[in-house]
Amino acid sequence: MRVKNLILLFVFNIIFSGFSNNENPKNDIKRISFDANWKFIQQDIIGAEKVFFDDTSWRTLNLPHDWSIEGKYNKKNPMGAGAGYLPAGFGWYRKTITVPENWKGKHIEIAFDGVFMNSTVWANGQKLGTRPYGWISFAYDVSKIAKTSKTITFAVRVDNDKQPSARWYTGSGIYAHTWIDIKNNTHVKRDGIFIKTKGNKVFVEAELFTKEENRKKVKLITSIIDENGVVVACNKDKIKLEKEGLVTLDLEIKNPELWSIENPYLYTLKSEVFIGSKVVDVVKTKFGVRDIEWIAESGMWINGKNVKLQGVCNHQDAGALGAAVPYKILKFRVQQLKDMGVNAIRTAHNPQTPEFYDICDELGMLVMDEIFDGWKRKAKNDYGAHHFNKWWKQDLTDWIKRDRNHPSIVIYSVGNETKGAIAKDLVATCNLLDPTRPVTSGHSSSEYMNVLGVNGGSERNGYMENLSEHQKGKVFIGTENTHTWQVRGYYRTKTWYRDGLKKNVYSIEDLTEKEVFTHDWTALENKTNRKQVFNSSYDNATVRVSSRLNIAQLRDIPAYAGSFRWTGYDYIGEAGYVHGGWPFKAFMGGAIDLANFEKDLFYLYQSQWTEKPMVHILPHWTHPKVALDTEIPVWVYSNTDEVELFFNNVSLGRQKPGQAWDKMQCQWLVKWQPGTLKAVGYKEGKVVSEEIIRTANQPSKIKLSVDGAALGDIEDDIVQVRVTTTDDKGEFYPYGENRTYFNVFGAGKIKALDNGSPVDVEQHVGPNNRIAFYGLTRAYIAATSNKGAVNLLASSILGEKKLITSNKVSIDTKIINLRGNIINPKIEVYYTTNGDIPTIKSTKYKGSFTVDLETTVKALIVVDGKTIQILEEKFGKNEGFTWNETIVNNANIGEQAEEATLKNASISSKGKNFNGKGFVRFDKKEASISWYQENDGGARNADLIIRYSTNNKNKIGAFVKVTVNGKVINNKQLLSNTKNVANNWKKVKIPIMIDRGANTIKIESLEDRVVLIDEILVN
Repeated sequence: MRVKNLILLFVFNIIFSGFSNNENPKNDIKRISFDANWKFIQQDIIGAEKVFFDDTSWRTLNLPHDWSIEGKYNKKNPMGAGAGYLPAGFGWYRKTITVPENWKGKHIEIAFDGVFMNSTVWANGQKLGTRPYGWISFAYDVSKIAKTSKTITFAVRVDNDKQPSARWYTGSGIYAHTWIDIKNNTHVKRDGIFIKTKGNKVFVEAELFTKEENRKKVKLITSIIDENGVVVACNKDKIKLEKEGLVTLDLEIKNPELWSIENPYLYTLKSEVFIGSKVVDVVKTKFGVRDIEWIAESGMWINGKNVKLQGVCNHQDAGALGAAVPYKILKFRVQQLKDMGVNAIRTAHNPQTPEFYDICDELGMLVMDEIFDGWKRKAKNDYGAHHFNKWWKQDLTDWIKRDRNHPSIVIYSVGNETKGAIAKDLVATCNLLDPTRPVTSGHSSSEYMNVLGVNGGSERNGYMENLSEHQKGKVFIGTENTHTWQVRGYYRTKTWYRDGLKKNVYSIEDLTEKEVFTHDWTALENKTNRKQVFNSSYDNATVRVSSRLNIAQLRDIPAYAGSFRWTGYDYIGEAGYVHGGWPFKAFMGGAIDLANFEKDLFYLYQSQWTEKPMVHILPHWTHPKVALDTEIPVWVYSNTDEVELFFNNVSLGRQKPGQAWDKMQCQWLVKWQPGTLKAVGYKEGKVVSEEIIRTANQPSKIKLSVDGAALGDIEDDIVQVRVTTTDDKGEFYPYGENRTYFNVFGAGKIKALDNGSPVDVEQHVGPNNRIAFYGLTRAYIAATSNKGAVNLLASSILGEKKLITSNKVSIDTKIINLRGNIINPKIEVYYTTNGDIPTIKSTKYKGSFTVDLETTVKALIVVDGKTIQILEEKFGKNEGFTWNETIVNNANIGEQAEEATLKNASISSKGKNFNGKGFVRFDKKEASISWYQENDGGARNADLIIRYSTNNKNKIGAFVKVTVNGKVINNKQLLSNTKNVANNWKKVKIPIMIDRGANTIKIESLEDRVVLIDEILVN
């Protein structure tokens, strides 16, 4: 039977082979990468669109490019806390090319995969168009210009000046690929192929287009090709084409290989357009064969299998690389999530670059493809504020038609925490353009959605227990569930709820009666906001629900179709309303940090969502300021049958990971002593996995390694180098914060540096050094050509910044070979401890030495007799992390007035008993203060609590006007007198309604009276 089928396929291929003899007329049909050698300037230039404009002084670069991430973090940058304090502004790109003769008379387009934002494109001074949305792909026809010109000068103006242009970091510039598409005048329209599958049937719609004046007889040959290159189905259609034409056809694959998470098998649909015997266009479209069904009571079914969406939300940026994420890093991140057990990604809150979806197709990652954040203003100068009404239909259409053939995409989302009757039109348009996928939103006009998606409101205590009441017959997805926070390498045993609020939460017991850990990122007096705290990696820092309980709910509630935690990765921006703002630059909700380093949470999910045997111990076992014999909760995450924990080779017993949410981790209370912890995982009585961690001495060395794929023989290829701080025996030192300096030898350069820290505001692009964060540093190294060896030298001065247990300092250098031949140079190090710049006459480094507090160590690195670099490290009582006694504050934390938006008001700190670093003073009529408030739950009644001080003689107090989202709540709210102005404070409670998503709360003075506002709290 197998032989017979092979013979039939062979005959089938022979029959149809005649239709594709000229399938690849290389000079006629092709897509050319247009990324190389653009001119760029980061400012607005009058006349830069003109052909003869002089751009010789501009920088030359290759795309993709994000100019914001290249800049310096600055508290005064208009991007602000929402977008991560990076620069925005204007940028111009120019590129001139010679028009090949074989382009003449052809259909030529310039295509952009993504430009943020407000891009305007010119060709030879002729305006091609403007696209305001920063997360959409688009193209322009330049056929006439190519026909009549010997050269074409393309100019692109990018306007990301008005800020904030989103509620998170966006990047700026042409952050995705550009292309030149060369077609004959009769061709398949851009994104003109639509593939649907059901069972073994493949349904195809092909939109054809011609510029020829005379009606053309066109033949369309459609073939399906498997991964071995074998044609498994074919069809021939003939039509008379005037200008546009639609061909619909059905094909059948005998015993198709089905696309799934476990087996992401891809076929290729080849669409060949013939005029006579000549091929005039060929379009190849990858697709997967899979059947998906959505059932309210049981969620999503793929190919007859019930699949829970084990998802995360992700923004576009990738830490130090910004929005222009290289393909290799993007693929690494998708695979990293899959290794964590994730099977679905929500593209929050905008489409991602086309190659993202290709990667998800290939790796078997499901996608909730999201188009918009808000349908009206959510940030002052975002798309919703200025462009949505005019552009939504065009952008939504382009998005659906671009993405709808990807098997990874299983559901669309049209909005996030917004509202409006426009939802009805959005959903209808999606359903018309692609009836194969349902439409949802992140808690936005849910009555119009095919699938009910709910953000943080679905986390509140009682929601899941009464899920059917909310569903109203619809499939339910937790579109942002759950919200938890954690910093890699940081631990607290006491439970933390956001802003101290415990309303509608699931209780999480403290791990110990008294806090065990005292280590912190800075001293209390250096914090400008009470929100500026690091959060614990024990899974005990949350808004409403722990990650463990969310995992259990998803597993155990049949109608809970999917959960998308906020987020998979930490991301730049949204640093204010949760984390208190500068120097916090990033949102810490990820299971993986900004530099692609896994947090402990990564391993929790892995223990519940993967099958390959694993164990993971937390916390680390280096605690220099914890009193001996203090009981420390040691957790082990594992997916094995049993886990045994050993301390200094003595068994502490075996435990079985539990099904209940609070028993998912195995826990032992271990009395703190320096030593070794070993966790051993057993399946069916056999050892299948183990992990060992040891107490480290002071930092003395660095270790270099590569995460992901090696550096290839490709120009602009990239590699991720991990720098690990260790002690003299090679054990990981978990508090490492010393600076590493980098030098590239050969055909490479430093692309960017990172460390995963949410509070490190050093520049990513440009410097050749970076501090470590909890023992790790990341260097992204790029190739500058497609050949030649690349080696990286890393050098560090190592020691405890505050000399808390040791005053020893070491200097270490390491070389890692990244491509080609490894080098083995002679390296000499000279150093000083008195602040002088070292020379070859300074002390030669031969081994560790001791220093006192308030010492600056400098070191000179000499390679093969050549001076390479000078290192510097300071040691002192005010350097680095702090080790103070923990200050526990369980009070609710409000929004500080001194960080709000002010009008005719001033900031003061002359007083007593105020919270934060100061307060706001009104003394004029119509002075105002306003706060941005993010509500990740549903619209709800709340209490606005204003903390104020005022004392007006012969008056009962002062009056203010209170508005929420432009609606007057109280036109004349009394703030009664306090005893002493600026020393004594009162609170007034006002009932308000807050919307889901973005809210603005404003207090305005009504009289020329002194009113001091300290903070507000929304409860």
